[in-house]
Amino acid sequence: MPRFIGWTRYLIIVPIIGLLLAAAALFIFGGIGLIGTIFEGILHIFQGSAEAHGEALPVEVEIVEYVHRFLIGTVLFITAVGFYQLFIAEIKFPTWLQIDSTEELETNLIGVTVVVLAVHFMGVVFTHEAEELMSFGIGIALPIAALSLFIGLRTWSTSKAKKSEREIELLDEHAEEFIEAKQRNIETE
Repeated sequence: MPRFIGWTRYLIIVPIIGLLLAAAALFIFGGIGLIGTIFEGILHIFQGSAEAHGEALPVEVEIVEYVHRFLIGTVLFITAVGFYQLFIAEIKFPTWLQIDSTEELETNLIGVTVVVLAVHFMGVVFTHEAEELMSFGIGIALPIAALSLFIGLRTWSTSKAKKSEREIELLDEHAEEFIEAKQRNIETE
């Protein structure tokens, strides 16, 4: 039975593949769209057209939306890599992408999610009315504040636990030294 349970960890490969395919789709189609937008803008510049393209959105907003897609793809990629590292095997990646615990995976995801929300809000700034903008901004700010509080409290509790562990280790070291000193005193008497 333990062997069977050990093998069930490989079920995580299914969502890993799905996450990697979704990330690849966002990267590939987003990249193709971004390159197309840039070429379209360059063509209109050389043609002397005042309007960069026929869309209602400014080209800057379109570029921000592509960045938004790439960031979502990054979240999916980091999640896939994190699951692989946690359940299957370690991969040689830069240290910022090394995942050793679910806590690290959550922290990375929260950080990128905050950036995704901020980039999405920037895109909305260019396209919505002022009344909608305020309610949308509050709707974005509250989850960011909650996620920041979550990270802050987790970091605080983790550092507190590590400090307590270190204090216990120091007490153990001093207790051993105290016992050894007592034993030497007994032997010399």
